[in-house]
Amino acid sequence: MLDLRLVDGTIESFPYAYLTRVRFSPDDTIAMRFGKDEVRVMGRNLYRLFETITEQRTRIIQEGAEGEEGLKPADAVHVERTEIMEGEEL
Repeated sequence: MLDLRLVDGTIESFPYAYLTRVRFSPDDTIAMRFGKDEVRVMGRNLYRLFETITEQRTRIIQEGAEGEEGLKPADAVHVERTEIMEGEEL
């Protein structure tokens, strides 16, 4: 399972068995399709995260809290926002 931990404390888990597509965009967005649901992860320096997702080695994606980005090194991964769109919403 891939856990998405949102800044408000919510955790959503998605099974890798339903992961059918992963797309990385140069604007540092990762889009993942789990069955009929789509998850988008936006942030900074996300290419390495994309690689570990496609290798099914990522266990947790954690949204960063406001102001946290400035405390990380410039080359560190930072997830600003996660969007979950259920099949009906697409």
